[in-house]
Amino acid sequence: MSTHSLAAPDRGTWRAQVRKYTAIARANLQNSLAYAWEAFGQAVFVILFIFVFAQLWDATFKAQGATEIAGLTLNQTLWYFVWAELVQLSKIQVSATIQQEVQDGSLAYTLGRPYNYLLYHFSMGLGGVVMRAVFLLMFGGLVALIEVGPLESFRLTTLPAVLLITLMAYVLDYCIMAGIGLMAFFFEDTAAFRLIYQKFNFVLGGLLLPVDFLPDALQSVARVLPFNLVLYAPAKLFVAWDERQFWEMLGLQIVWIGVIAGGLALLFRYGARRVSINGG
Repeated sequence: MSTHSLAAPDRGTWRAQVRKYTAIARANLQNSLAYAWEAFGQAVFVILFIFVFAQLWDATFKAQGATEIAGLTLNQTLWYFVWAELVQLSKIQVSATIQQEVQDGSLAYTLGRPYNYLLYHFSMGLGGVVMRAVFLLMFGGLVALIEVGPLESFRLTTLPAVLLITLMAYVLDYCIMAGIGLMAFFFEDTAAFRLIYQKFNFVLGGLLLPVDFLPDALQSVARVLPFNLVLYAPAKLFVAWDERQFWEMLGLQIVWIGVIAGGLALLFRYGARRVSINGG
């Protein structure tokens, strides 16, 4: 079996491929209903997180005597964290799964199935994203609604663009996490890489603070790296829509997805060749 057939099997028309992976995502969404309590548990965590941040930022704005900090009001800041946490906690957690399949040899069996290995994992993960996102938005939004009221700057007409940026954020994060998982071809444990990525998201990605709140020099670095495009980009556009910023962020997301996906394809091709030669 050739490496090409392992990495990207030609299994029918483009439309058939879309239907196949959509069916996988839909099936996993249905299966996720059995794990509603897990999503509920994450939602409880978000309630605590948003409540604590509401008190923290309320005190910060009062101490500064300001109605806006870095262009964001208290109302926008709290809703920013609702959307950022929604993305962070509902992302596709694929890295550990891929690492396990590489290490126990089950990757050799999944490669022979009638689907692209990486697209299969993406579709499986995307199905579970929906339930977690709904729970997180419901409970996190409820706390924000109680603490600061509805998002004053929200416009329904911009929601499709925000959802597009959010979807691209999931794709970008998946490419990074899948790449970390495939590093198991070289390293026994990839947990350290996941931890490093998590910390970059925390500081430069906008999970701890919106990128606008960082020092200017650090902002300049953060805005060109992929981390802010996973969390900050969708959350910022959700609370403070800016068409120019939307196109800039979308363009950067496409570039980074292309670069990282290219590296991911090379890494997968190398791993698939090893599996083909060594037999798993």
